[in-house]
Amino acid sequence: MRVKDPEYSAAVEVAVEILKKRARQGETITYGDLSAELATKGFDSIPPHRGVMTYLLKDVCLYSNEDGRAPMLSVIVVNKASQEPSGQFSILARGLPFSRPANWSWRDEQQNVFTQYREG
Repeated sequence: MRVKDPEYSAAVEVAVEILKKRARQGETITYGDLSAELATKGFDSIPPHRGVMTYLLKDVCLYSNEDGRAPMLSVIVVNKASQEPSGQFSILARGLPFSRPANWSWRDEQQNVFTQYREG
């Protein structure tokens, strides 16, 4: 899949729903598991690393968050070994429109996401 493919926007919406569900449960998800869940929903051409996944996760953060002020939903997508978001996530967080401050931490961002979507 490519960003310009007609089904790309639907893949972003499905990824948002998958991540919101995990966030409501207070759980992270690995890049591989997100890729696998997307495949079960008909988006089987989104590999877990690099490529379209990078753009997809950026667009997940921008979904209903054009000004970048809301917590960045894709912070709950983590590397299986380190259990941390990729370095690309921190670069995204520091750039526009998100512009997280110097004292920002992905751990704080993750807690903000869990708080925003928590069940109950």
